[in-house]
Amino acid sequence: MVYLTLMPHQIHELRRLSLTAVGRVALRALMVLWRAEGLSTLEIADRLACDRQSVTPWIERYLALGVAGLEDLPRPGRPRHLDAATLDEVEATLDHPSPDEEAPRARFTLARLRTAFVARAARIFGVETLRRRLHERGFRWRRPRLWARGEDPASFEKQLLIESAKKRAAEPAPSPEQAIHFCYGDASDQHLLAVLRAMWMRVGQQVRLATPPRNGHWTLFGSLDIMTGLFLWQAFAKSVSASFISFLAYLLECYPTGQIVLVVDNARYHTSHAVVDWLKAHPRLLLLYLPSHRPQLNPIEKIWAALKAEVSANRSFDNLCVLGEFIRDFFDDLLPDRALSLAGLQKDFCEATY
Repeated sequence: MVYLTLMPHQIHELRRLSLTAVGRVALRALMVLWRAEGLSTLEIADRLACDRQSVTPWIERYLALGVAGLEDLPRPGRPRHLDAATLDEVEATLDHPSPDEEAPRARFTLARLRTAFVARAARIFGVETLRRRLHERGFRWRRPRLWARGEDPASFEKQLLIESAKKRAAEPAPSPEQAIHFCYGDASDQHLLAVLRAMWMRVGQQVRLATPPRNGHWTLFGSLDIMTGLFLWQAFAKSVSASFISFLAYLLECYPTGQIVLVVDNARYHTSHAVVDWLKAHPRLLLLYLPSHRPQLNPIEKIWAALKAEVSANRSFDNLCVLGEFIRDFFDDLLPDRALSLAGLQKDFCEATY
């Protein structure tokens, strides 16, 4: 049995460790204290419910190294099953897939990656090991984002025309006949099938949404006057040129005087021959076109997003009449200041009003 005598400062330090140290270090401090009090190895092992062969080595470590000897030595840990060379190959495959591959990147699930690389790895590894290693390399399982392949060559000219028209519309008009009503216009499809959105639900009890007997939709054409906040809309069965022309005629009725400038995207029903011919016969209405592939420039998109969030998010409809009632209720409550706020134009509204 190893005997030892402790100085007062050593006893104080060991008692502090026995009260504050984490886990096994506190137990080892008690081993040293009790040995100094004269307890045998067997008595100490009984008190701590440990193997008697583990008591003496820690007391000897304390005699040789002091308090530092009671700490665990650094351990290399269990060797990783997924070696660095194989992980480098996986990373290269995810970063730079072969251009002649027929399947898209979506095929690279964890299970398929493991199947593709487990044969060439130094040791067999599991799916969870692969997941952890990919997270360490900065990879996450996320949806990709669409982007436009080419920039509209007339983007600058289109934006310049829009800004010029907006500036003229903000100037005071000498008469109602010379006023300019500057509006953004767009179309949106509202379906009977619910738009899925994240929501709170209990673990293991995923909410189930019933699909409608058959799907259908309303095509909504809308316009937002950025000076007054007036939002005008109409619902149609299809998003075709005839529906758009009918909506344009509705705008002329709502604005009996002045010039109407409507900014729209480059959808086919906005640029068709039928629409161009109709505009020639109604010069009081002018269409300006946004740069291609730039929907974020149209503030009315945010109003459509609010409509879907309030009406269609996680809610299906059995028929178009019920869906139409919900859409009508939404727009009945859409006051000018809220329309401008949703579109991100509240500052313009305040300046125009006051």
